[in-house]
Amino acid sequence: MFAVLFILGLIGGFLSGFLGLGGAVIMIPLMLTVPKLLGIGVLTMKEVAGLSMMQVVFSSLSGVMRHRRNKFVSMKLLLNLGVAVAFGSGFGSIISKFMSNKVLMMVFGMIAVVAALMMFLPERTEVKEVSDPDAIEFNRPFSIAIGFVIGTLAGMVGAGGGFVLIPVMIYILRVPIRVTIGTSLGIVLIGAIMGAIGKVATGQVDWLLTAALIMSSIPSAQIGSMVSKKTPALVLRYSLLILIVITSVQIWYKVIVE
Repeated sequence: MFAVLFILGLIGGFLSGFLGLGGAVIMIPLMLTVPKLLGIGVLTMKEVAGLSMMQVVFSSLSGVMRHRRNKFVSMKLLLNLGVAVAFGSGFGSIISKFMSNKVLMMVFGMIAVVAALMMFLPERTEVKEVSDPDAIEFNRPFSIAIGFVIGTLAGMVGAGGGFVLIPVMIYILRVPIRVTIGTSLGIVLIGAIMGAIGKVATGQVDWLLTAALIMSSIPSAQIGSMVSKKTPALVLRYSLLILIVITSVQIWYKVIVE
């Protein structure tokens, strides 16, 4: 199990840096599916949520450092959304202790579907890339409210919330794609720290398996961030769309069929 999670951490870390996600959108389905397919054991949704939250902390930290150097992080947006997501994530991670595995999977599936649908929304006007990320204007009260909701749902399932946060930032707050990717990692990091504290405090973390994810996701997130800088914005957007749609289908298949 340690070796398998180490390899999965490489995948999750790379996607974290490349697409601005914490990595949970792909790591949760993989951890639920791959060990079972290989016959090495089965991880419950609660175990996966705890592992995922810890991995998100370190992979997002590694990725955001690279994006910050590339000047793709808006500190103004990060602080507004980040604090709201953090409070929501802490709250969600604590109440998840009292929720069943199936309910947690359904919550994850629900927010994945919402995120996928949002990625199909057409932009009302063209959102141009900017040279100064902190010059971006956005609705602060709304960003705080939506951040708390996203954080709460993400905290329940052990995600950083990046896979639903990114569509919200692109299509509702109207943030350019590269700034969205860089800034969302910082927001995910803040929320994941609070979520991880909640998971640890309620005894939902396996430390040995967590070490496997952390060891592999930190360097791979750096590589993903470097690749992201050289990738066209349109490719990044469609990569996000494909990833979120696949995850939505897979998680609902597990809930309904399995």
